[in-house]
Amino acid sequence: MFAYSGEAVIKRLRSKAFRAILRQEIDYFDQPEHSTGALCTRLGTEASAVHGASGVRFGYIVEYLSAMGVGVIIGFVYSWQLTLSIAAFIPLILFGGILQIRLTARFARKDRKILEDAGKVSECFVGCFIHQLPKS
Repeated sequence: MFAYSGEAVIKRLRSKAFRAILRQEIDYFDQPEHSTGALCTRLGTEASAVHGASGVRFGYIVEYLSAMGVGVIIGFVYSWQLTLSIAAFIPLILFGGILQIRLTARFARKDRKILEDAGKVSECFVGCFIHQLPKS
């Protein structure tokens, strides 16, 4: 269910982003950071980043938090002393999760920049290749 709703959000987001790009002035496309390759790469990567936050990953977060809550409740029913000693490690687990999310976001920003540069290079290569084709 989360995957289906995530895909619907992605489709809508890409459509709106494409419409926003088409409504830009001509000067917008003359800037090097808004080349065709960079814009195509941005349409592909930024919408996927939103999908990671809203789709299946959100479902996993809900599943893990509910499992943790049920586990703590069951633990209190059977042995409250052991549950309290284990609960001391929950902040460490949360800190590790937050650290992982931040590092993943930082690496995703670096990857997006590299993909935009690759899109610019491929755009230049295709443009040069097209100009070398014989005219009929």
